[in-house]
Amino acid sequence: MGAELSVRDLRHVRAGREVLRVDELDVARGARLCVLGPNGAGKTTLLRLLAGVESPQRGRVTVDGLRTVDGGVDLRRRLGYATQRPALLSTTVRRNVELPLRWRKVPRGRRAELALAALERLRVAHLAERPATELSGGEQQRVSLARAIATDPAVLLLDEPAASLDAQSRSAFLADLDQALADRATTVVHVSHRPEEAMRLADRVVALVDGQVHQIGSPELLTRCPIDASVAALVGYDNLVEAFVEADGAVVVDRAPTGLRCDGPAGPATVAVFAGGVRLVGDDEPGVPMRVAQVAPGPGHWTVLLDGAVSLLARVRLDGRPPQAGERTRVSFDPALSTVLTKD
Repeated sequence: MGAELSVRDLRHVRAGREVLRVDELDVARGARLCVLGPNGAGKTTLLRLLAGVESPQRGRVTVDGLRTVDGGVDLRRRLGYATQRPALLSTTVRRNVELPLRWRKVPRGRRAELALAALERLRVAHLAERPATELSGGEQQRVSLARAIATDPAVLLLDEPAASLDAQSRSAFLADLDQALADRATTVVHVSHRPEEAMRLADRVVALVDGQVHQIGSPELLTRCPIDASVAALVGYDNLVEAFVEADGAVVVDRAPTGLRCDGPAGPATVAVFAGGVRLVGDDEPGVPMRVAQVAPGPGHWTVLLDGAVSLLARVRLDGRPPQAGERTRVSFDPALSTVLTKD
């Protein structure tokens, strides 16, 4: 059974500087929350405070109503914590995974059974008797996670466990992580700087920037309706463009039409647009005048860099003739892949 987490009026200071401020955050029993933020945003600090590894200078963190600073050993035994860098001992994989079970005085035979079951969930049971020092980086991450889930924790805290893996290994690791947790009611808090991880593993996302919460919501909400440019950048919008909303709702860039409309107030705005939402149109069609600066093939598309009143990254289909460097063109923005952030 998972546990409920609660944060209230949290302030954390390090070296005289406030590094984390969270006024209110609740994680329901069995929920999956991702804390998404750039490096240095305070993600790991928040995770350490949730784990009770550090105590906040102000505010409170509770697990099922019990303050982490007062919970002691009994509370920590309900938590599983997988750090960004696996801290494996120079013994066998199985003994590494058994370690937290030994601390809980689980009988030896049962320890081995639970350790092997956890390793099986992460597809590394065949490594059980291998020295942990001989594992690859990806294997170490899987063993570290197996150790964290072997105790069937009420709360599982994950600090970018796939950060050091290449794209292919990371995708496989996340798929197996999702499968390992599929039939469990564990409350999961996962921190990451990669939007694809947040959207894949979480039912709610916290956007954390410079130690402060900018937005909380479902992955869909943050993707479709980021509250500001910093959140738009976090969730993967490739282009952030200074624009203007005219009195009739038309959105223009350098007085040129973008193809977007906005119901918000007239005045300065920022357009966030995915690279796939930048449409190249004929130079005689409505759009923002641009020059093709660079073209390179990518997986399933051409990557196109554009210069003009603003700089843009576009992705266009591989079929047909690619644009050529130096060509003049115009661009418009696909409303389905763009959002207009007004400056109220």
